Amino acid sequence: MFTVTLIFVTLFFIPVTSFKQKNELVRFYWSGVWIFLAMIAAFSGGSETLSLLNYDARHVATTLLTSLTVCFVLFVMFGWLRLSSSAIVAGINHWMKKRKTP
Repeated sequence: MFTVTLIFVTLFFIPVTSFKQKNELVRFYWSGVWIFLAMIAAFSGGSETLSLLNYDARHVATTLLTSLTVCFVLFVMFGWLRLSSSAIVAGINHWMKKRKTP
């Protein structure tokens, strides 16, 4: 189980290293999403590994996974809001510049 978890967590880092983003803001959220997914997979795989070794880690694992999932959703929603607002502001600025130019 530990090996399977390690393989899956390693696979989550492939998109971060393979696809380079030109914009710093997009690069931050791109790597953040994949790191959050890797952390969620690592904690869930770690809790399953501990349960297979007869350690009772259900309460701690459930608490950590729930908090990581909530933080992931907040991160994605904040990132979506920030990227969308940046795109809207850039579009308005571009439209205003075109409108002023005769």
